[in-house]
Order: sequence, then C-alpha cells, then structure tokens
Amino acid sequence: MTTTHTHPRPTIDRLVQYGALAFFALTAALFVWQIVLALNGLPAALLLLTVLTMALLTAPALWLTTATPAVELTGDGLTLHPLIWRAHSIDWDEIRAVKPYPLLPEAQGERMRKAFVGRRKYVPAKGVMLVVPSLPWIYRFTGFFAGEGLTPVIALTNRTHTDYDRLIKSVRARTAEVWV
Repeated sequence: MTTTHTHPRPTIDRLVQYGALAFFALTAALFVWQIVLALNGLPAALLLLTVLTMALLTAPALWLTTATPAVELTGDGLTLHPLIWRAHSIDWDEIRAVKPYPLLPEAQGERMRKAFVGRRKYVPAKGVMLVVPSLPWIYRFTGFFAGEGLTPVIALTNRTHTDYDRLIKSVRARTAEVWV
C-alpha cells in the first residue's frame, strides 16, 4: 500500500524552500561580484573573509531545502519528493539507522509557540532521522547539522509530515532492526 506524507502547510513550506533557494542564488551572485571587486583591487584577505562568511551562510540555506522532504512509502522503500531537487527512491535496506532527530526544539523552549497556539492545541515536536549513505550530496547538509558528519540524512517530523504517527509506524515496521 502506498502512502504519501507531505508538509501540513504547503504554502509555508514553499515560502521557506524558495526563500532558501533565493538566498543561495543571491549568495552566488555576490560571489561573482566579489571576484569583480578582487580584480579591481579588493585586498585578498578581505576577499577570503567574505567568501568564507558566504560559504558558511549558504550551508543552512541548502539544508532547509533537503531536511524534511515529502515522502511516499511503498512496499519496496520510500521516495523523497523535495520541492526543489529531483525525487529520489530509497530501498528499505539502504537505511543504515533511524535515530531521534536532534534539531527539533525542546518543549520547554517553546513558550511562545504554546502561547500562540494555546496550551490545549500545543503538540511537542517529534521526529526521527533516517541515515541513508546512498543519498545524493545535497542531503549531507542535514547530516552535518544533525551530528552525523557528512553522511546523508533526512528527517521525518510531526510538524513537516502529514499523518506522522502512521508514517512512523510504517517506517518502524520495515526498519525495526536499525532503530537506535
């Protein structure tokens, strides 16, 4: 049986994804501008500092585009459907580990969110990350920020995937031996 789990708020998801892509494009344009400045006398030390700063800022932007893609589960595996990048299929045996996703906010750190949505409607963030070494390089940003080094990772969370409980139950049934 095939199930699809997309972002519960697609408009917000599109805004974040395309905003991150726009930031990345702007950074690339600024990089070209820096080369022009360097050719016109910008000191090399200043050029190096600004290039390094921009490189450090682009990593989180790219991470936003791959961290929690929409997923489609089938009997053979799952297919990632990121908004910007190509779809990618993963066989169940390609998943090396399923771990708690460390980049989610702690419940005690979400006082503003509780106040905004109301204490009765507030649901703490839950999520897992799938460690999948066979994923393309772009997924390495999520692995890096989640503490997995440069190993590709995707996350499944109750805030970024519809029918989260069913999704996790299905993933657990097929990957029980690699849950950490």
